[in-house]
Amino acid sequence: MSPKIAVFGVPTAAGAARPGVEGAPFALREAGLLEQLRAQGARVVNLSDLSLFPHRPDLEHPRARNSEVVACALRAAADEMTRALAEGFTLLLGGDCTLAAAAVAGARRRLGVPVGLVYLDADADLNTPETTPSGNLDGMALALALGRGPRELVEVTSPAVLPEHVALVGFRILDAGERDALGDLGLALPAMAASRLGMRVTAALALDAVANHDGPIVVHLDVDVIDPAEMAVKGAASDRPALSLAEVSDLLTALLGSPRVVALEVAEFQPDQDPDGIYARRVVDLVVRAIGRHLRS
Repeated sequence: MSPKIAVFGVPTAAGAARPGVEGAPFALREAGLLEQLRAQGARVVNLSDLSLFPHRPDLEHPRARNSEVVACALRAAADEMTRALAEGFTLLLGGDCTLAAAAVAGARRRLGVPVGLVYLDADADLNTPETTPSGNLDGMALALALGRGPRELVEVTSPAVLPEHVALVGFRILDAGERDALGDLGLALPAMAASRLGMRVTAALALDAVANHDGPIVVHLDVDVIDPAEMAVKGAASDRPALSLAEVSDLLTALLGSPRVVALEVAEFQPDQDPDGIYARRVVDLVVRAIGRHLRS
């Protein structure tokens, strides 16, 4: 029988700097995602999107904005992840980056073993309420997955992923308060270094760095890891070189070529900056290409 792929969306912008990303699950489906996955020979289990978790400024909590709503989103997403993985390889459509913590937590609960995380993002997302320059929780997403941050959020996603089970790849923005945390990770490879090495080598290094005894891995993809000249939706501001669309596609495809990868989470796509659907189709193309490789691995 054909392999199954479970797809569900979490329309949340609760941890984001502004509204918009909550529309991504709908926009990516509208761009032909499910049809293209079926064309790869997969049986697509199209699970319902969860409830809306909206953005709000939350000026009363400037060091951890909207944490109550984010906690609800993470709890719901982790629960749905456990159900989705029972169907097969899982594609989680976000929403903001905080969902990475829920994806890993749900996978660990379902599989009962330590789960690794390959984190593809322009930002390190290693801030905490003590170091954050913005107070936005999506800038603390990887820290939350590591069990660092507001207690009400860390408790939701416990058990957290271990630092040595994390590979951070493609980042080009690093806040001062995030530097010390880099040394704890299994791998921290900036975009410029990844480009020099090439995507196949980078993928091999990332997978090898996730030291959970060749156990399962979740891949997180923030679309801002792609050069904003080619993906002008939530492009991260930086003077440092970014990975090209082709490089990210090659990297994601190489990563998903590993049978260790059990889920892909896509985050931070802003459909309101894509009125013609051009960028949505680019995201769909690279996701479908990578999952197609996984189906053949």
